[in-house]
Amino acid sequence: MKKISGPIEDQKTVLELMNVALEHEWAVSLEYLIHAYSMAKGKHFYEDPVMQQRTDVRAQTIQIGIDEMYHSLQLGIVITQMGGEPSFRTDEVIRFPRVIDNLKRDKRTEDLVTDLYQNSAIKEGFFPEVRNMVLNISYDEVRHSRQFRAMIEAVENSGGADERLIQADPGIDGRDDVRLVHEIMMLENDLMHRYLRSTILFSGHQDLSQRLFKNSIDHMRHWDKNAGALVRLGTVMRLENAERGAKGEEVSRTPMPADYPKLDRRPALEILLPAERALVAKYEALLACVPPGDLHAQWRLHLALKREHVFTLERLLENAGRVTGLK
Repeated sequence: MKKISGPIEDQKTVLELMNVALEHEWAVSLEYLIHAYSMAKGKHFYEDPVMQQRTDVRAQTIQIGIDEMYHSLQLGIVITQMGGEPSFRTDEVIRFPRVIDNLKRDKRTEDLVTDLYQNSAIKEGFFPEVRNMVLNISYDEVRHSRQFRAMIEAVENSGGADERLIQADPGIDGRDDVRLVHEIMMLENDLMHRYLRSTILFSGHQDLSQRLFKNSIDHMRHWDKNAGALVRLGTVMRLENAERGAKGEEVSRTPMPADYPKLDRRPALEILLPAERALVAKYEALLACVPPGDLHAQWRLHLALKREHVFTLERLLENAGRVTGLK
C-alpha cells in the first residue's frame, strides 16, 4: 500500500489518499471472500470480541469482505463528487495454502489500512467530511482486526495451524457443468464491478444509481452463492490472473477488471446490456447439463434475475433515448 507523506491540505492530495484506500478496499473485498470460500464450512469457530458470541470463522470473514465492498462504494462516490476519477486497480490479492496464513494476512492488511486512515495528516479544518468518513471507516477496520486476531488464536488453540485450504480439483474442474460455473463466476465478478462503476458515476441521480446498485448486489450475491456451489461440487473458486509463488501461494495483481472509461449514461448502459445477455446464455447452458435438484433450482433463480436485469437495462436505454438533454 502506497504511503501518503506530508500534510494533506489540497484537493489533489486528498483524492490521492482516497484512491490509495480504494485500491486496498477493492482488493480485500475480494480477498476475504476468496479466503473464506476456500476453507471448510462450519469447521472453525471463535469467540467474537465485539459481538461477544461464538461465531463461524468462515461466515464472519465473508461478512467482513462485504463491509469492505461498502467502503469501496463510499470512497468511489465521494471521489466522484469531488471531481476525481475513482481507481479500479487493486492491491495484490494472495491466497496461501494454509488457513492460518490467510487469516494472518487478513489481520495485517486491516492494521495497514487502519494506519493509513488514522494517521494520514489531513490538515485541521481541511476536508472535514472526508476526515470524518475515513475515521469512521477506520474503526470498522479496527473491529475487523480484533476479529481476525481472535480467529487466529482460536484456530491455533484448536490445533488447526497446519490445516490447508480446499484445493482445486483439475478432474472436477474439467467437467462441463463446473467449467461453466467458473466461467459464470468471472462474468459475475466483471458485472458486479461494472455496475458499481456506473453506480458511482451516476451517484448524483438517485433513481438511476440505485437501480444499478441493486443489480450489482445481485451479481455479488450470485458470485457468493456460486463460490459455495463449487465447494459442494468438490473444488474451489479460481483467483483470476494468478501466478504461483515460491511457497505455493497464489498471487494476482488483477483479480478484477481495472479499466473503466468515463462514459455518459447511454454508452454506459449499452456496455452492460450485452454482458448481461452473455451471462443469461451461460446460465441457460449450465441448466441444460445439470440434473434437477437444489443447485439446479438455485441457478434457475439466478437466471431469472439476470433476465430481469436485461429487461431493466432495455427500458433504461429506451427511456434515456426519449429524454432530450439527458447525459
